[in-house]
Amino acid sequence: MNRGRTAPVAVGVVGAAGAVGRAVVEELLRLGVGPVRAAVRRPPGRALPAGAELWPDPVEVTDARALAAFCAECRVVVNATGPVRAVGHRVAQAALAAGADLVDVNDTAELPERPPYERLLRWRTVVVGTGLMPGLAGLLPGLLGGMRGALTVRVGGLPHFPPAAARDFMDRLARPGGEVTAVWRGGRRVPGALAVERGVRLPYFPGAVTAIPYLTEEAVGVARRYGLDEVRWYTVFGGEGTRAVLDRYRAGLAPGPAVDVAAAELSRATLTDLAGRAPYQIVTCELDDRRSLVLTGTDSSALTGTAAAHAALALLDGVLPPGQLHFADLPDPGHVVRRIAEAPAVRELLLIDGPLADLPVEEGIL
Repeated sequence: MNRGRTAPVAVGVVGAAGAVGRAVVEELLRLGVGPVRAAVRRPPGRALPAGAELWPDPVEVTDARALAAFCAECRVVVNATGPVRAVGHRVAQAALAAGADLVDVNDTAELPERPPYERLLRWRTVVVGTGLMPGLAGLLPGLLGGMRGALTVRVGGLPHFPPAAARDFMDRLARPGGEVTAVWRGGRRVPGALAVERGVRLPYFPGAVTAIPYLTEEAVGVARRYGLDEVRWYTVFGGEGTRAVLDRYRAGLAPGPAVDVAAAELSRATLTDLAGRAPYQIVTCELDDRRSLVLTGTDSSALTGTAAAHAALALLDGVLPPGQLHFADLPDPGHVVRRIAEAPAVRELLLIDGPLADLPVEEGIL
């Protein structure tokens, strides 16, 4: 097990003024974790949650000295900044060098460069991909039990993508490898096996939505972890403007500036789609026609922050071994999800004996 560390600050949150960072701080405080230290780049436009200790100096992820000073007295550091290719391993390097463990909402394992802190993983722990997807979406199938056959996962809803999240999403679409429209079947990726489903009605998703087959590394990890014959993984969007942007760019994105332009359009489109409507996020998992699961949440930032807070709690509890692991690979997923289900960001968690078709198709907006 991971060695405990005595430090005056339980958790430090980098990027605490953003939507995800605020959600991390709020959930940690709700769980009774403290002290919680908050790092921001500039004075926040609105007050941080009561109970958080605001670090007096600005903290930029590109400022190694400022990061080191912030991490120095923390047991666990949470990185709630992005996008992943801009932030890289900077926060993790500072946290581990200071003797703290690290939770990262980004999946830094997808970066091309090797982490500069590998030798420190003999003593410290890094949990990456602690968000909605990657993160909760990969953890939830573990609750279905009896994992064999075909698994279908749908993740999405009516989100707001802040610029960093939009950049990460469009960056993944730009990568080679045939992830869009691919399926995992018979132990390998099968490109082009699935079609985009437009204007469809799906159990528990309100109204007509677009479901894009999107085989992520997390989906492949789930398939391998449980020895599944087939995995179909969809990203679902309920907003018309968001669908239009994705349709325009889905056929291919050149790396670099083209991704930046697409990400800016996507972020604006999600805001337009939300005008007068409430955000929502839904994850559904269906194992053949035998077992199903539905999780509904308030929005993607809140769910990401909640997942990161519970990863930090697991580190504080000392239940994780040294090394680096993905949030979706945390031991005892049922225990983790039961605690997360009590968070304000989660509206409902259902486990069903049978197919999703037995559930109602929701009307209107959650």
